Amino acid sequence: MGHVNHARYLTFFEDARMEMLARSPHGLGDSVRGHEGGGYIAARVAVDYVAPVEFRPGLTLRVRTGVAKIGTSSWTLAGEMDDDGTVVARCEVVMVAYSYKQDRPRPLDDDERAYWHTFEAQ
Repeated sequence: MGHVNHARYLTFFEDARMEMLARSPHGLGDSVRGHEGGGYIAARVAVDYVAPVEFRPGLTLRVRTGVAKIGTSSWTLAGEMDDDGTVVARCEVVMVAYSYKQDRPRPLDDDERAYWHTFEAQ
């Protein structure tokens, strides 16, 4: 139909989020590798579709993501996607630090909290 499907927007926002998580103190989740640090889960994802994106050769969409809020065990990421300077979507994701071993949320440790604070809007 000539446009980028709305489901792909979620994938683009996820790719940006995974890049941030991969660089975090626990990477993509130490619990997967058997460490005590734990992993992360997305507890809520909301997308506002602002404008359609026409598919075209060389299409490049830019995603910017920052931290809107940090709590005890969760933090909120706010993202924006643009097509050549025009905002086409906004995304909000509530992430939760999670202990798979204990099967429940866990508090962010000091290193994690410091890392996510670097992405807060100034």
